[in-house]
Amino acid sequence: MGLRDDIEGLSSALKSHQSRLIVGPAGIGKTRLVAEALAVCGEPFVWIEKPLVLHDLLVRLAESLRCRSGRFADLRRATSVHLKPLALNALRAAPQCVILEDMPPADPRMYRFLQELYYVPAACLVVTLRSRARMGHLRKLLWDPGQRIELRPLARQESLRLFEEACRAFHLTSLDLGEFRRQVITAARGNPGQILEMCRKAARPEYRDGGRIKFAPLRIDLLSAFMP
Repeated sequence: MGLRDDIEGLSSALKSHQSRLIVGPAGIGKTRLVAEALAVCGEPFVWIEKPLVLHDLLVRLAESLRCRSGRFADLRRATSVHLKPLALNALRAAPQCVILEDMPPADPRMYRFLQELYYVPAACLVVTLRSRARMGHLRKLLWDPGQRIELRPLARQESLRLFEEACRAFHLTSLDLGEFRRQVITAARGNPGQILEMCRKAARPEYRDGGRIKFAPLRIDLLSAFMP
């Protein structure tokens, strides 16, 4: 159940060259889901993290696809008008799955390019977002609920199991974990990435006071790391 089902579903979609939108807060497991689905399906892919604007996406996509330009030795000097056909023609020649991780809200220019990419035969698009509020113009493209995977927080018992496993993995079992357990489960709200990261940080000496874990500074540092 849970992530295993999502991995199987996404892997099957990628084998069939179907695009998907994956939504969930930071640390919920989006990256792991995509990585494991790609490992299962064996499809070729290009992975781009946090493309800022269309030109940034086009440059990194063209570089990843090893596009060559007679006019520009450095693709970053090329214009978006020049880069767009380079990237699309490379995908038409050798279709791949394009992973766009942690996308900003798509503006009209980004949307129009992704629309063309979406319809390249035998290619597919996987976009991960922290919330549906960040879709922007992507709402016009990935609107079908059947194309969407929304990762849900863990139930309390699942969170507790993960906490205990993490404490063993990070050698915290000799510490006083009662209050720390309560604080972690309450603060994480079922987010597995945050549970793991709080336990990982608790293994560091700067967050220790004898056998007690100093939760407040640990939590502040964690929130800084998970900021958008």
